[in-house]
Amino acid sequence: MKGNEPLKEELLFHQSSVKVLKDRTIVTAPAGRGIWKAAQGGEWASMAIGLPTQTHVNRLQLSGETLFACTNQGMFKLERESWRPMEMPMTCYQYRDVGHSAFAATSHGLWCLTEKGWKSAAFSYSPVYDFLYTPHYLFLAMEWGIAMYDRLTCAWQEYPLGTRITGLGVFGGRLFGVTEHGEWMLGNKKGGFDKIKFPGIFIFNTVMCDRSVYVCADRGLYRMDILRGQPSLLSVNLGGPVTDLHIRDGSLYLATLSEGIQTIDMR
Repeated sequence: MKGNEPLKEELLFHQSSVKVLKDRTIVTAPAGRGIWKAAQGGEWASMAIGLPTQTHVNRLQLSGETLFACTNQGMFKLERESWRPMEMPMTCYQYRDVGHSAFAATSHGLWCLTEKGWKSAAFSYSPVYDFLYTPHYLFLAMEWGIAMYDRLTCAWQEYPLGTRITGLGVFGGRLFGVTEHGEWMLGNKKGGFDKIKFPGIFIFNTVMCDRSVYVCADRGLYRMDILRGQPSLLSVNLGGPVTDLHIRDGSLYLATLSEGIQTIDMR
């Protein structure tokens, strides 16, 4: 690792999401300021064509090399430098392609994109903040905890956890959820979840890459590990709050609250 390298002409706004395209163009979503881009070593430029005014971006998402924006005004897809609305008339928090289908987590449940347009898939009366699709199960991050759909039995099971779950992931073969209070809810393999709080650290987001889980927190970027049989955080980059991470070609791109976009070369 060569160390922390700030990008030229940084946008020192509160960053909520970052993605890096194949040509190394960095795309970022400063909170409440639309979407911006910068080619490698270049200046920042607005990337707002096609977006309604006062659009807040909750998350940028890449599917292959196609960029999507989950916003308070629905879903948008980038086509030829312009954002095209995807006819989703509600707030979106997450989007993923799954096989030949696509799903969006929204303020009114989970929705599936079909040949005839969007169709409600689950919990249309409740917000869904994230989802995890596996060969046998579908997990949803809910206002009150985690919902699980068994695709073999076609049955739902609910895990009320007394807190909003804002993100989902898998670590060591166990499901985890990030809570609105910056804690972890980790599956205990006994049909429930254990609360795991790392003293003095507030978790904003987690990013899974290969077999690693990276943790974006108020004190920097960490990587999850197991020490003496317990989940632990190993420091990757200590400093200010990190809200999102994208990994491309051996480099880490960090979205921060006060220091713009930072890069770490891991090669």
